[in-house]
Amino acid sequence: MSAGADTTRLPWAMVWLLAIAQIVSWGSLYYSFSFFVLPMQASLGYGLPLLNGALTVGLLVTGAIAPAVGAYVDRHGARAVMTAGSIAAALLLLAWSTLESAPAFYLVWLGLGATLAAVLYEPAMATVTQHFGTEARRGITALTLVAGFASTVFMPLTQTLLAHFDWRTTLRLLALCHLAIALPIHATCIPRRPPQPPRETTSAADTFRPHRHPAFAGLAVWLTANSVVFATVTFEFVPLMKSRGVAPELVMIAVALFGPSQVFGRIVMLAGGARITTRSAGTLTTLLMPAAMLILILGPAQTAGLCLFAFCYGLANGITTILRGVAPAELVGTAGYARTMGALAVPAMVAIALSPLAMASIWRLGGDSAPMLWTAFAWSVAGALGFQHALRHDKARGVD
Repeated sequence: MSAGADTTRLPWAMVWLLAIAQIVSWGSLYYSFSFFVLPMQASLGYGLPLLNGALTVGLLVTGAIAPAVGAYVDRHGARAVMTAGSIAAALLLLAWSTLESAPAFYLVWLGLGATLAAVLYEPAMATVTQHFGTEARRGITALTLVAGFASTVFMPLTQTLLAHFDWRTTLRLLALCHLAIALPIHATCIPRRPPQPPRETTSAADTFRPHRHPAFAGLAVWLTANSVVFATVTFEFVPLMKSRGVAPELVMIAVALFGPSQVFGRIVMLAGGARITTRSAGTLTTLLMPAAMLILILGPAQTAGLCLFAFCYGLANGITTILRGVAPAELVGTAGYARTMGALAVPAMVAIALSPLAMASIWRLGGDSAPMLWTAFAWSVAGALGFQHALRHDKARGVD
C-alpha cells in the first residue's frame, strides 16, 4: 500500500463515486430487506422467522469469506472484486424476483452474502486507503459521510416502489440500480491495480497475520460489541417503545434523529481533520455508546429522554463507521490492511447476524426488556474496554 500521498492530487472523484455505489449497495441489499418480508409472506405463505433467517444466513456467509476477499484486495486491488460483486448483486436480485420457495430464497441469500463481502465498506475503504496513503482518514470520512445516506435514500425509495409495484417488480428495479449505477462506477473509477508499495511492505503484507497483532483483539471486541448494540437498536427499539406504551409519533421522531446525528458526527470528523485524533474520537464514541444505553434503560420514555438517546447513539454510531476504517490502519498498520479489515469483519458480521435472535430470546425468556437492555449495555462497556486495549497495543509496539 502507499505509504504516503500527494495531497494536491488525491483521487477525490473516486471517493465520491465509490460513495454513491455504497449507497446503492447498502440500500438495495441490506436496508431494503425488511420491506420485502411481509409481501413475500403474503405471496408465498411462509412465516416471518423463516424468511428473516435468510438474511442471517447471508450475513454469516459475508463474515466467512470476508478474509479471503481482503487478502485478494491487498494483492490485486478491489476493481475486479467490486465489479463482479455488482454483477452478482444484479443477477441475484433478479433471481430473487422469480423464486417460489423458501429453499430457493436461502440459496439466493447464500450468494448475496458472498456479494456483500465484495461490495460493502471493507473493499471500498481498502481502496481509499491504498490510494490516499497517509491521507486515508480524509478519504474514508468523506466516503462514509455520503454513504451514510443509504438508508435515507433507499428505505423510502423501496417503500414507494412497493406502493406502486409488486415485490417482484421492485426487486428488478433494484437490480437495475446495480447495473446502471454501481457496476459502471466499480468497473471504471477504481484503478486496475493498487499503487505499488515498497518491496519490504509487499513482503510484510503477504506474510501478515492480523490476529497476531496485539491491537487486533481489542479492535475485534470493539467492533463486535458495536455490532451487537447496532443490531439490538435496529431490530428492537420500535418493539421496545411499543411495549412501553410510547406514542408512535414520538417513536418516529426518535428514529428520525438517528440519521442526522450520524451525519453530524461525520461532518465534525471531516471538519476537524487531523486535530481530532483516533484516540480522542474513539474514546468519545466508546463512552457515548454506554451512556446512550443507560439513557434508554433508565431515562424517561418522553421526548427529551428519547431524543437525547437518539442523538448520543447516532453520534457514536456515525463516528464509529469512520473509525472502523481508520483505526485498523493507524493501530495495526497499512501492510495487509484489507486482510485486517476482512478478519475484523468476521466476528462483526456474526454479531449482526445472530444478535437480533439472541436479544429477542433474552427479552422473551426474561419476561421483560430489562435483561436484554442490560446485556446490550454490557456489550457497549466491553467495546469501550476493547478499544482502550487496542490503543495500548498499537503498531508502535510491533507484532508478537
